[in-house]
Amino acid sequence: MNASDRNSYAAPLSLCVAGWLIVVSGCSILSKPPTETLANAESSMRAAREARADELATADLRGAREKLTRANRAMADKNYDQARRLAESAQVEAELAEAKAEAAVVSRAAESSRAKRDIPPTAAELESRKP
Repeated sequence: MNASDRNSYAAPLSLCVAGWLIVVSGCSILSKPPTETLANAESSMRAAREARADELATADLRGAREKLTRANRAMADKNYDQARRLAESAQVEAELAEAKAEAAVVSRAAESSRAKRDIPPTAAELESRKP
């Protein structure tokens, strides 16, 4: 194999290596910023706070907040795929925190109402409270 034969393989080989690197990197260079996904996560966080999740579902809301912070950091670093995944996860955790907070509010209202009327809890309610 002479020098001209080696040079004829160099360009296609370089293109293959460059293409492989783009695929391996997850194409984050080519993906667009997940601004809508981040906005949805932030909206879910606001809804959870309005539902009093900060006091009734603290751990879930804290986890959502941490993931949203990491998503914003990944967004600033232009790591859009990671930002999207973290924002989606933060949104789900915020929605869970909101649901838990709303359930706690309803449960407290039911207990308060029952206490006022002095009605004993049903068997199903007692069963659901078991650890």
